[in-house]
Amino acid sequence: MKRMKWMMAAALGALGLSGAAGAADVRLGLNSSLGLGCQVVGVRAGVQEGRVGVHAQGAYCLSGVQGQSGGAAFGAAVSFDLFRSGGLTTYALAGADLLNGNAALHAGLGLRYGIPLIPVEGYVEAGVQRISTALQPIVGPRLALGVNYKVNVANLQGTLPTTGAATGDGTPAPAPAECKLTPEQDAAAARATAQSAAEAALSAAASAYSAGFSSFSYQVSTGGASVNGNTAQVSGSVTINLVARGSNTPTSDTYSGTVTLVRDGCGWVATGYSRG
Repeated sequence: MKRMKWMMAAALGALGLSGAAGAADVRLGLNSSLGLGCQVVGVRAGVQEGRVGVHAQGAYCLSGVQGQSGGAAFGAAVSFDLFRSGGLTTYALAGADLLNGNAALHAGLGLRYGIPLIPVEGYVEAGVQRISTALQPIVGPRLALGVNYKVNVANLQGTLPTTGAATGDGTPAPAPAECKLTPEQDAAAARATAQSAAEAALSAAASAYSAGFSSFSYQVSTGGASVNGNTAQVSGSVTINLVARGSNTPTSDTYSGTVTLVRDGCGWVATGYSRG
């Protein structure tokens, strides 16, 4: 019984891996570059505010020449998000690197994918790179791939974003006028976003812990949505049903909790989960 309770708690605990998407995102990543990038493995750190992000990177770079050792490669880049859909984001980026003593410029497109409320995302970037040498520039392809651990903060000053500011008397502020949403539609959108984020996190948890059980299912029920300007809270419950491997006895338990959200344009973005 303790083992099954632990697996339930672990699955539900995936919801607690939360952050404030849509505010400033601090990303710490591991990556590898192919083609003219020459990095075998690298580390990346960056910050993103809204659609614009910057990152710095350090890596070990092969020389590519027999008998010559590799060396360190350093660089930085700026990115701009072009399109977002669910956990998928496409972006353009441009940057500069120092590769084995030669300056290089690169530009291209990237793709990030992350699951709501789970602070890990994968990315792939493809583009071109121009390396300057004493004789002539060398142009070729660049491909980078990696994974980021995303730490979310409200913003660099530690406050929530002020898009669609709340009214001064504490009355909930409506969605921006151009969205043409009634308060009821705004609250319904918050509930739908909270449910979608919870279901995505639970699906990820089921995959991560699948070795521990032979059967796993869940049901997410959302209750009331409390909208206060740029923020919202949606209460609800999660019912988890599972059968541990080696046991034919199904176990079910229900947990209550609250999903917090921040306004993102005409919609909402889930930023965290707390057990009730």
